[in-house]
Amino acid sequence: MKFGVNLLLYNGLIGEAEIELFPLIKDIGFDGVEVPVFDPDKMNLIRIREAAKENGLSVSVSGALANGTRLYGDDKLLIKKAQHYLYTIIEAAVALGSPLICGPLYKCVGDMDLSIPLEEQRDQVAKNLRPIAKKAESVGVVLAYEPLNRFETNLINTVEQGIDFCKAQQSPSAQLLLDTFHMHIEEKDTAEALQRAFDAHCFGHFHASENDRGTAGSGQVHWDRVMETLKANGYDDRVVLESFSMKVEEIRKAVSCWRPFYDDPERFMRDGLAFVKEKWQV
Repeated sequence: MKFGVNLLLYNGLIGEAEIELFPLIKDIGFDGVEVPVFDPDKMNLIRIREAAKENGLSVSVSGALANGTRLYGDDKLLIKKAQHYLYTIIEAAVALGSPLICGPLYKCVGDMDLSIPLEEQRDQVAKNLRPIAKKAESVGVVLAYEPLNRFETNLINTVEQGIDFCKAQQSPSAQLLLDTFHMHIEEKDTAEALQRAFDAHCFGHFHASENDRGTAGSGQVHWDRVMETLKANGYDDRVVLESFSMKVEEIRKAVSCWRPFYDDPERFMRDGLAFVKEKWQV
């Protein structure tokens, strides 16, 4: 099992200040960092990869479509912009040595457009993602699509919707990132939903997030059954802690961060990692 932390805890653009945290992250006990990639041209990808390697940290990538892009509808320019970003983030993942890209890669967070019925939107998005999934497959990268809660998207909220969405892309690279924060809102039973994803061979990545996005173990998530389900299915890949910094305005608005989710990022990492490791019985 590998334990990681998403660097959105500190910033949305990873530069030297965040790279200087890598020794601390390793010292706390993490095995990897999850690097947000929203604008690869503004990032020194080789520097990040080398620094991660120097500190014995593996790398995974998270991303999201930007406002002004779309994978459905009649506006071909918006679709091309979205596809261009996704091709670019695949290249970035390869440069970083990441085997996966995770996040809401299917629709902009907060876009609740209903001008086209949602089922038709999902069909169009899956179709327009097929060449992206094939590209990812060709370079050994998994696209782990994240179902979000109803307040952040209207396209994919549940595991069942996510499974259908992945199958429609006709590629083994199309998988799911399942996050306990979103699942706590949308699923009747988080552990059973996790099991359905395993049974459908669509479980690609996991975020261990508390129900209020605070420190793992401080809230209401049913952690015992969640961890039992992961272990019962032989999951031995990444368990990533995720929360968000209030200093990134776009992200604050996207995730409705109106008050701090944690008192201190280092304490968030130390306490959260100790908790999930205890639950995993490492």
